[in-house]
Amino acid sequence: MTEGKKTTLLEMIWKQVANVLVAILVTVAVVSAVRAATATNSEDITTNWIQVGLIVGVITVNTYIGIVQEGSAEKAAEALKNMLSSDAQVIRNGTKCMIPGMDVVPGDVVVLSLGDRVPADLRMFEVANLASQEAMLTGESVPIDKVTTAIDIAGGNPQATPLGDRRNMCFSATLVAQGSGTGIATTTGDHTEIGTINALVSKVEKKKTNVLKQIDTVSKWLAFFISITAVITFLVAKFRTGMSAIDSVSTALVCAVAMIPEGLEAIVTLTYAWAVSNMAKNNAIIRALPAVETLGSVTVICSDKTGTLTQNVMSLTAFVTSNARYRNDVNSSDRVNTNFVRDDSYMAERANHQLQRSVSQVIKDGPGTNEPRRGHANASNHFAIQSLHTPADGGAIAERVSDSLPVGEGESPSTDYIRSALAGGVLCSKCVLGAGGTREGEIGNPTELSILRASYFAGIDIDKLKKDAPVVAEVPFSSEYKFMATVHNPTEVDGPGMEGNYVVHAKGAPDRMVNYCAYQAKAGLLGEEYKEPIDRNYWIEQIAVLSSHGLRVLALCRASLPKDKITPGDQLGPEFVNENPEGPWLTLVGLCAIMDPPRAECVQAIREAHGAGVRVAMITGDHKDTAVAIGHMLGIVDE
Repeated sequence: MTEGKKTTLLEMIWKQVANVLVAILVTVAVVSAVRAATATNSEDITTNWIQVGLIVGVITVNTYIGIVQEGSAEKAAEALKNMLSSDAQVIRNGTKCMIPGMDVVPGDVVVLSLGDRVPADLRMFEVANLASQEAMLTGESVPIDKVTTAIDIAGGNPQATPLGDRRNMCFSATLVAQGSGTGIATTTGDHTEIGTINALVSKVEKKKTNVLKQIDTVSKWLAFFISITAVITFLVAKFRTGMSAIDSVSTALVCAVAMIPEGLEAIVTLTYAWAVSNMAKNNAIIRALPAVETLGSVTVICSDKTGTLTQNVMSLTAFVTSNARYRNDVNSSDRVNTNFVRDDSYMAERANHQLQRSVSQVIKDGPGTNEPRRGHANASNHFAIQSLHTPADGGAIAERVSDSLPVGEGESPSTDYIRSALAGGVLCSKCVLGAGGTREGEIGNPTELSILRASYFAGIDIDKLKKDAPVVAEVPFSSEYKFMATVHNPTEVDGPGMEGNYVVHAKGAPDRMVNYCAYQAKAGLLGEEYKEPIDRNYWIEQIAVLSSHGLRVLALCRASLPKDKITPGDQLGPEFVNENPEGPWLTLVGLCAIMDPPRAECVQAIREAHGAGVRVAMITGDHKDTAVAIGHMLGIVDE
């Protein structure tokens, strides 16, 4: 990328001192130094040298602050440069070779592997479970799976297609988070997406705040009046009182010194520092001191989403079973089962679905069919179902449905229940959770880690669970078929009816997994005796509801398998799950709804900002639906 013209240290120093106020202060310092050198009284000598020292100190501090502020844009550009790949593996003349990243040109065939930084914007034509981390471009905290197929262009304008939707592209400076792939360099250097950002950063111009502009204006007027006064004083002293020329000049300078506000800039700087200190006590960090002045006039606040308005941690916020939905308190630091609470309002919604299904299945689909019905998303992003019964009927059905649940309304299920429900997400994962459920030391995909983290804080001993049920065989994850599966010996969490069988845990994209399932776990309870025929209408509608709220959704499934069907240690193919000779055979346990949740303190802060008449805007490269959903939660977006 082209580097902007760098400003030298001397140029930055000159830029800070080349103003009227500093010129006046320098004049005062010179006069004070001359008077100190010519004075005979020790007290006058000391006073003048102290004045010189104070003025030099003020100029030095102000110059340092200005240089730091001036250098921020260059530091930002340098940080972008450091993101670029130092080396790249390319295929030239049919041979793989390593070249410096800056030598990659459009048309080069670039090979990517796990951990590589992408050296240019690439159009991928070969991928193997490839995903890249694009947070520096889009703010998306989860690696983006890459494909080779063509992407529909929004409105016929390629530039209108969000970066997050260009899944057949890998962008310069992004990191390969998993898999490998090969692509053709389409743009390099300044023409890449990161190069565009670099160009914008390099063109940033620092503007003076109103106070600094007013200080410059006052300084110029002061310089004018002080000069006029000094000249008048000299003329009066010389021609009216008969003083010598030297004494007249000295008297004029004394008057000038007395009129110069040498402490003005120091007072402004100290006032800024005091204000910044007070803001810091209220958890507001201000990097540039003059920015304090404009806070009182703020009408719009623009904030980054990921990591600022949100926690930058993918978290399991809800878990949906066949007839209940549980909310998870993602802000809890206690390892208790009460982090999960049954959503009371959900029961009526489920009851509505059951009544409507019994009527509409006969009218629209014909009796005995189990094909999905079509619905539509309404203004509040909920899947709308035409109601053909009264609220009283719905309440009665809700009461009957709740009878089959393990807990009452507003209550929390037992740890054993959660452990059974989430066992598939814990066992069917190669991720490693950080010590104490923290992010430090964690390894793996953020979406999968969210399930482990929720299980840990619900009181589940993850290490013991994995030790009791080691992997016997597995189907590795692939972005092609979007699921993975593991086979284990049964444990107490798998419920009754598993004797002589293996238990299969599978998790993956819900729109695919629902087609591989013939059953659903009744009320989320596990065991062969608790499964019932799957209600695909219900699950498809729940997937639509969760997805419309900007949530990532994973389906957890399980099944029993006779031990003579597989050999321990087998690396199974996807056909083990999706091409069963007898058709769909899995049991759908539940849906994990996952997102990067808003910071709790941000909701209150935004409410207070709105109360003060300040509009809050969220800046993000996320998909529109996700951004709108987060905006609703934060109170930024209204209905």
